[in-house]
Amino acid sequence: MKPCRNSLIKSSLVLTLCILSAISSSGYAAEKDSLHQYNLDEYVVTATRTALTQKEVPQSVEVITKADIQNVGAISVRDVLKTATNLHIDDGGGGHGDQFTIRGSVTNDILILVNGRRIAGENIYPNGSSNTRILDRLNLSNVERIEIVRGPGGALYGSDAQGGVINIITKKSEKPEFIIGMTSGSREMSNYYHLDTGRDNKFSAVLDANFSKLRNFEGKAAGFTYGPKQSYTLDMDYDMDTKNRLNLVLDYDKENLQYQGTRSISQRIQNRKTAALTYEGESTNSKYSLTSTYSQFENETNNKKYKFWNVEARDSIQTATNNKVTFGTEFRVTEGSAYVASGSDRAEQYALYVQDEYRAGSKLLLIPSIRYDHHDSFGSHTSPNLGATYFIDDNSRFKANYGSAYRSPSVDELYGDFSHGGMFTVYGNPDLKPEKTRGYELSYEHEFNDDTSTKITYFKNKKKDAISMVELPGGGMFKDRRFVNIDRTSSEGIEFEIKHNLGNGFTLSCNYNWLDAKDESTGERLSYSARNTYVAKLQWTEPVHKEWSVTAWNKWYTDYHDGSTDSNSGNTFNFVVNKRWGDKYRVFAGIDNVFNKEISELSYYGRLWRVGAEMKF
Repeated sequence: MKPCRNSLIKSSLVLTLCILSAISSSGYAAEKDSLHQYNLDEYVVTATRTALTQKEVPQSVEVITKADIQNVGAISVRDVLKTATNLHIDDGGGGHGDQFTIRGSVTNDILILVNGRRIAGENIYPNGSSNTRILDRLNLSNVERIEIVRGPGGALYGSDAQGGVINIITKKSEKPEFIIGMTSGSREMSNYYHLDTGRDNKFSAVLDANFSKLRNFEGKAAGFTYGPKQSYTLDMDYDMDTKNRLNLVLDYDKENLQYQGTRSISQRIQNRKTAALTYEGESTNSKYSLTSTYSQFENETNNKKYKFWNVEARDSIQTATNNKVTFGTEFRVTEGSAYVASGSDRAEQYALYVQDEYRAGSKLLLIPSIRYDHHDSFGSHTSPNLGATYFIDDNSRFKANYGSAYRSPSVDELYGDFSHGGMFTVYGNPDLKPEKTRGYELSYEHEFNDDTSTKITYFKNKKKDAISMVELPGGGMFKDRRFVNIDRTSSEGIEFEIKHNLGNGFTLSCNYNWLDAKDESTGERLSYSARNTYVAKLQWTEPVHKEWSVTAWNKWYTDYHDGSTDSNSGNTFNFVVNKRWGDKYRVFAGIDNVFNKEISELSYYGRLWRVGAEMKF
């Protein structure tokens, strides 16, 4: 046990008791509706951890609704995110997994949450990031919406939110129903089941099960995994009374995959277990919660585990008609036996954060926030954020946001001892400092009328103390390596979006992104980033009965940097047709990359098809 562990635990308990004491004594009037009752097409909760409209939030936020997911015929979260603004996914497989970026950030700069909670993944090495295979483990069939916050988010979320936050929000109980669905495509096939008990007096529950099989993709690209996987989620609510509620979520997924390695077929048998218990309550002007989450990821093939336990208490108080204060505390224990010298090691951290939402008249909304984190290995870190929205009138507004974030080193990066096939060894470094990012963005939004809306954003981010591997002196052809703080990176860009209702059921939306992302220590551009990205999407919905819809979109990249060259350019044309019979039955069919382009640097592996059907009872 580390020397400061006992004091950390005591300090964390004191902080938690302070928050709970404040919770129990809050005497301010609560907002009438709880978050799960809002119209979620209008409100977002990820950017500020409170319900604000997209027009109010200072940060760049994108909301992908259930209707959006169905309109593009997605059968995986990866399919959905490929249509997001300034988010690029480089499809991977084998030992590397997916690489995805927001505004040029690297994969481990993006914090992925499920209902606002962290979930366990692989440790950092040898996969490059704990996020690289996370998209394949998310069950799209029970997703209600996805919220994407672009830019540093450390003031509310702590470590890992340097490039942004992706929050996967699942379905809550609404009414008794049973859904069965089937999908099949070039990449995978699956069948899924959704059971909603509806509200029976005080109790409600939702059960989701998904059984999938990733197809062998070797004919298209080497290194992709294939084989069966399954996932189960049980989400239960118990209303103690009209103002107090308990929620329990149990989640389990398992995969038995293999892929063609450089010398032979390799196998990956892995499972993840997550349990989260949340208490939510409200008093006159206050809304509070206490959540405890345990999540464990296990690689059964290598007998390696990564797990964490997280406790968070939070309270939002309406101190006046024009002011709301949100504050909380968090304590997390992380433990991994991935590739550490001692066989197992752990890290502990606690945090305090506070946010204020202040409305200065009817024109200006100010949202300052700050978070203090303490990690038992690298010490303390403070992450401030300041956002402002100025409403020129009902149809136009300026927004500005300054944010900071950091990433704490993983267990492997701190204590690792990994032998790479006996050729060389990668060593951890307990003296690592956290990566630190700061950045700002300025944006202008305008609705010309009920049919046309536009938004333009300029952003700039800088990172220092980035964690990299360097070769150690001595040795032969293959040198041992060690994690060190060495790099500085930056990203700068412009995002432009426009959406127009053409009438007769037609809607056209376009966006353009210019990005300059580079390693400042070498001058090299960052991998998986394009200088220019263009997307045009045309959607038609039959205007009378709304039972037919067709969505077609084209995505262009120019000057894409894949890690070796900057000259890659290309585009794909994609379309999906949906047919609905009321709200009971739906079928769809779609084709990606209609013109069968194959550009491996852009993850274009030829024409891909998918079909699906869903029935409600």
